[in-house]
Amino acid sequence: MRRKSTKNKRNPLIFGQTRDVEGGLWDVRGIRDTKYGFDLLFGTPPRGGRCGKAGLLATQPLVDFWEAHKTQRDGIMFDLPAGETTLKRVRRRLGFNYRTDKAEFWQEHLKELKELAPLAFAARYKADLTGVYQKRRLFFGRLYGRPQNWWLEPQFSEVLLGPGKLREIAQKLGISKVTAFRMRKRLRNTAQDVLGGEILLAA
Repeated sequence: MRRKSTKNKRNPLIFGQTRDVEGGLWDVRGIRDTKYGFDLLFGTPPRGGRCGKAGLLATQPLVDFWEAHKTQRDGIMFDLPAGETTLKRVRRRLGFNYRTDKAEFWQEHLKELKELAPLAFAARYKADLTGVYQKRRLFFGRLYGRPQNWWLEPQFSEVLLGPGKLREIAQKLGISKVTAFRMRKRLRNTAQDVLGGEILLAA
């Protein structure tokens, strides 16, 4: 960003000039820190006279951030110091769309999804483990779905026994409330057997 500093009654402070990812030149009139190691820049087109309201600039660091997190649905892509409507408007203009990006991700990684163990795939791509099991079954059939007694694995049993409403627990695990209730009850009533691996119950 080329730095300059001008200010008068008709023109608010200009911190410098920069180009966005589409090649447009902008006067930078606002800078906001993010917790992800880059700044959000706000600016207006360079012109004389009174300037309009500064808009969010589509800088390369912002695009890289969205690209790195485009398949995550935990709120991170909007966890930035700007209004959600503003962020959505810029994302839409740049072609980001969660549903489309997610579908493309699974199609691009079908081979790995089939060949890697679910835990390994989830760790490699920071994917939700429950979602990995669901996609394996969707694309490759029941054989690649969840194994018998999957809910006894620590990462799932901790969710079942953890805090939260039954509806929230079921949603996290991708199962029905009835199934979640049954599994949680078995875990609570037979904790010792679970630890000893004596329960054999197909989900």
